[in-house]
Amino acid sequence: MAGSDNPQKKNPERRPETKPAVTTFNCGNCGASVSVRYPGHSLSVICESCRSVIDSSNPNFRILQKFHKATRDYTPRIELGSRGELFGKTWEVIGFLVRTDKASAFSWEEYLLFNPYYGYRWLTYNNFHWSLVTMIKERPEVVPLQLSGYRSSAEVYYQKERFKLFYEGRAFVSFVMGEFYWRVKSGHDVDMADYICPPRMLSSELDGNQKVWSVSEYLPPDMVPKAFNIEDDLPSPIGVAPHQPSPLKPLFEKLVYVWVFFLFLLTYMQFAQLNAATNDTVFSNSFTYVTNSKSTQTVTTPVFTLERDKGNLAIDISTDVDNAWFYFSGELCADDDDTTYPFERTIEYYHGYSDGEYWTEGSRSARVDISAVPGGKYYINFDTEHGDYPATTNSAYKNFQLQVRRNVPIYSNYFLCIFLVSVLPVLIWIGKQKFETARWSESDYSPWASAMNSDD
Repeated sequence: MAGSDNPQKKNPERRPETKPAVTTFNCGNCGASVSVRYPGHSLSVICESCRSVIDSSNPNFRILQKFHKATRDYTPRIELGSRGELFGKTWEVIGFLVRTDKASAFSWEEYLLFNPYYGYRWLTYNNFHWSLVTMIKERPEVVPLQLSGYRSSAEVYYQKERFKLFYEGRAFVSFVMGEFYWRVKSGHDVDMADYICPPRMLSSELDGNQKVWSVSEYLPPDMVPKAFNIEDDLPSPIGVAPHQPSPLKPLFEKLVYVWVFFLFLLTYMQFAQLNAATNDTVFSNSFTYVTNSKSTQTVTTPVFTLERDKGNLAIDISTDVDNAWFYFSGELCADDDDTTYPFERTIEYYHGYSDGEYWTEGSRSARVDISAVPGGKYYINFDTEHGDYPATTNSAYKNFQLQVRRNVPIYSNYFLCIFLVSVLPVLIWIGKQKFETARWSESDYSPWASAMNSDD
């Protein structure tokens, strides 16, 4: 959007009642009829017949540039003279141009909109994404940065928002038609830079010593076709536009507050449970077993009492296994009814040397957690099996310890609940990051680019 946007300031209470009369003249190059829709506002107009650029502010309509050869002809998707309503204001399309990046040869379309009261706006059409562009007079604050250790970059602050550099390059006008508020010519080029803070984008154009700033607002894909009654089906947007808002970002931001609330609630409940946990030992005893054998009969422990009405229970089993395994199968039984809580655990511990390094595997103890056990009298029935012990007389008999604790501190439920409440936020975050990765994939200033992959 070269040139500067300087529409006349008018009293907001007064609106023009009639549109200025259209000026018609003959093109000095080809003789075709040329119309100026807004005389007094437009400084140049393009002859639709020969594409010559004409100075519409000159009484003799001096030709600024003759169009000799075209490498490609473009048809505007919005016809010149079309009117449409955007954000409650009616705009008329008076100019159309195509810009091309010199380095990549990538092209995009720009449509000049005019309203006698509100001045000029631009519609840009880039990879089938629409944006509404407004020229601004306030100069953003440009802050130089060193990005990723290999290239100088910048970020811009505007209206208390931070915009990150997305694109730098030089672009030229490859096609133009209609009328404009500056003397636009085919081939005219400027230095450009885009800074993004979705859904807005700041753009600068440097033409000689004049730098012009504009701010773009991303538009939904169906907004412009509906506003200007475009009957042809337009292609679906390609990829992610530089300033396209992430559809998952608002949802993620809301979920973060919900996640923090549940995290606080779960943490509070965990501390309350830990504070109330007395960790009382209600039974403890040692038992003997013969190694490398299976017990021939079930062993029953003495009866022990659980005082609280209802609470959790931990059964700890430990034995001095050494390059061997120990299997324990038992059940907690209520002494006054048929309630049982069956369980089983295997204890195995192996160690040795491999390639000169010492290694270990397994543990010499195991734990069984049983939740919400009512108070009362209980005992444990169990049998055991063992293997891999050295077949020597000295190691034929081993002891294992059995301990029962009441109202023990539990951490597993806390971490399980945190995992469950975190699944959805994490999935949304991953989707959001994929969207951002797709956004920055076309930029030389991607936050995820490495110096190795991005060094020219």
